[in-house]
Amino acid sequence: MKPIIELKNIYKSFDGKKVISNHLDLSIEEGSFTAIIGRSGEGKSVLLKQMIGLIKPDKGQVFIEGEDITQLSESEFDHIFEKCGYVFQFAALLDSLNVFENVGITALEAGEEPNKVRREVAKKLKMVGLSTDVISKYPSELSGGMRKRVGLARTLMRSPRILIYDEPTTGLDPISVRTTHELMKKTHDEIKGTTIVISHDPDIFNYADTVAMLHEGKIIYTGPAKNIWKEKNPFIYQFIRGLSEGPITLPSKEK
Repeated sequence: MKPIIELKNIYKSFDGKKVISNHLDLSIEEGSFTAIIGRSGEGKSVLLKQMIGLIKPDKGQVFIEGEDITQLSESEFDHIFEKCGYVFQFAALLDSLNVFENVGITALEAGEEPNKVRREVAKKLKMVGLSTDVISKYPSELSGGMRKRVGLARTLMRSPRILIYDEPTTGLDPISVRTTHELMKKTHDEIKGTTIVISHDPDIFNYADTVAMLHEGKIIYTGPAKNIWKEKNPFIYQFIRGLSEGPITLPSKEK
């Protein structure tokens, strides 16, 4: 498959001191489900934002479908944002709006007919496993898992081809984590798009096609998710097993 996103020699630092991306390269294949892993503080969220132009790298190139978005002006980004859907870590719902208004906000602000928007909102809620019973509820009346689903429904209203999730399972119990991963996989298959997710939960390896690991500003590993538990890269081995940092001895044969 051809890459839908390519990052080439990306360099990003803050205040000229803390280096977040250190001449980083990454290729995301069209139609793939890619999990990006790495320790806390490695800059994974910054990496996602650089992928779609929310943060501009200091150096390097970011290509979406062959177009270098680092060369675009702010006013030229609309067509890029139309291709990409960003699902925030904590859903980022507006507390003063109900579910209908949160999910349909862009269409309503564009002046679309409310009944038409309501029908579309209902479809998107169904896609994420929510009934229309929640349409008049406010975020404070929803569970954490439900808020995340509403956030995804809002993103799907724009029919993105690329879905990006920033640690969507943070704060969820193990059952909700698995339910969220199943929803992401179901959505990925239904929209036939490209999915990129930051996750610290090993359960994601059951759903992703590809795993990429960020370490000290570089992608140090990219490979099939199905092979991850057999991987002998010491950083991968240490991270996915939750081992403490420092020298480790790899077993000669994985049992």
